[in-house]
Amino acid sequence: MMQYTEQELARIVNERDEEELYELHEKIKESKYRCEYHIQTVTGLMNDPNGFSYFNGKWHLFYQWYPFAGYHGMKHWYHVVSDDLVHWKNIGLGMKPTLNYDNYGCFSGSGFVKNEFLYLVYTGNHKEEDGSIIQYQMIAAIDEENHLTKLKRPIIQPQQGYIDEQQRDPKIFFENGTYYILMGAQNEEKQGKMLIYKSSQIATGWTFVSELKVKGYDSFGFMVECPCIQKIGDKWLLLFSPQGLEKEEEAFLNAYSNVYFVGDLDLETMTFTPDGPMKELDKGFDFYASQTAFQAEQNDKAILEGWFGCSDYSYPVTESEGWAGLQTLARELTIEDGKLIQRPVKALGTIKDELVFDAENGVVTKDDMRRRMLDACVIHLDNPGNNNVGLNLFATDLKKGFEISYDARKKTFLISREALVNQMNTDFGTERKITLDALKTLDIFVDHSAVEIFINDGETVMSSRIFPTKEEHKIRMSGKDINLKIWTIKPAVEDDFVIFEKGDDDGE
Repeated sequence: MMQYTEQELARIVNERDEEELYELHEKIKESKYRCEYHIQTVTGLMNDPNGFSYFNGKWHLFYQWYPFAGYHGMKHWYHVVSDDLVHWKNIGLGMKPTLNYDNYGCFSGSGFVKNEFLYLVYTGNHKEEDGSIIQYQMIAAIDEENHLTKLKRPIIQPQQGYIDEQQRDPKIFFENGTYYILMGAQNEEKQGKMLIYKSSQIATGWTFVSELKVKGYDSFGFMVECPCIQKIGDKWLLLFSPQGLEKEEEAFLNAYSNVYFVGDLDLETMTFTPDGPMKELDKGFDFYASQTAFQAEQNDKAILEGWFGCSDYSYPVTESEGWAGLQTLARELTIEDGKLIQRPVKALGTIKDELVFDAENGVVTKDDMRRRMLDACVIHLDNPGNNNVGLNLFATDLKKGFEISYDARKKTFLISREALVNQMNTDFGTERKITLDALKTLDIFVDHSAVEIFINDGETVMSSRIFPTKEEHKIRMSGKDINLKIWTIKPAVEDDFVIFEKGDDDGE
């Protein structure tokens, strides 16, 4: 594992670094773990999705970015755009630390579109001379030419009663003529809380209202990160990433979890009343800091992106290559019969290319794979009945590879990466298991180092990073009477080198 000094990790990107970053990109784009249809870092490390919005006829997404290595360092924002939430294009540097208030990083935040501007509300991570950290809530605006301007002073100062360096990740939303900001915090008793601010304007006049009260819950671990709130139809969806939850048999097994409630929001009393218990948004190994997009076109659904990783995790294989991090596929969220449903966005159907395997009622009618696993593919399974199902991706003759299985008698669905050569984050286990009354369908998206599984048309999702070796190249399948189709894919994400196309932002 490479070691970096504090000074190296505090580097802020400048145009003189372009040649160094170009050489790094040339190296990492040769990695067998680079993806073909997931958003991936141009160089260095990617984490939280930020500023996700539909603006000026395109979907805009920014991600937390440390440019120089596959480790957490000085946070910038990188900018990508898409016409359809599937085919993404690199635009370049979105934001970097330029102000005293964000001199130790531009931390996560959200977007809001008004009057031909995309407003970005974010956390300025400020480091004092004595080394102490203070977090301020800042705002910037992007015009239709993608030029960014920062407001030089904070719109929200640290709130008393909460730790100065643990107040961050503002989510801006608008309801009943008022703007609100929901953000994560840690109080002086080291409890995770969510804070609410309001204003009649976007860029000024913000005042503290109260903590957001969640009926039936006093706090959430020791810290809440990346809270997000979205109205879907007549219900509210509250998402957040608490740190320090107690583990349960099938839940909260990752280092930190991304959870949600469906319920009702009372903005008079700042109370969220859940319709049921707190649930994990994703039941796989690697998912955190999700954010719904600002979009005014549809009020019966939401569009979500998540970091395909987790805080305090390490991915040694790609870190040693100089990069780390992906975004998950964009998901369409709906609330059906009181349940949250997560489906891959419809445009993902366009990445399917050649059908290379087809089995109908358990009878193979086409097989161009000959047990050889594809690095990138789409798999659909249905009609398992009351039978066991097994898939072993990236297996060998003797080892199971990445295991996906359903035990019809025990009603358990399992994924396991225990048999893979490249292991990571094993302190948090090598398998995930859920209770599933019946398996009806599986939609599996495989992309070199990523596997996303949508179970029963989006009732449950399980996302996992894997790093198979060259020797792990087989696929095994089992299941009576199943229908199983596998397609090759058409690449959808450009892996090109763009950093300074728009120029630097310097704040105004």
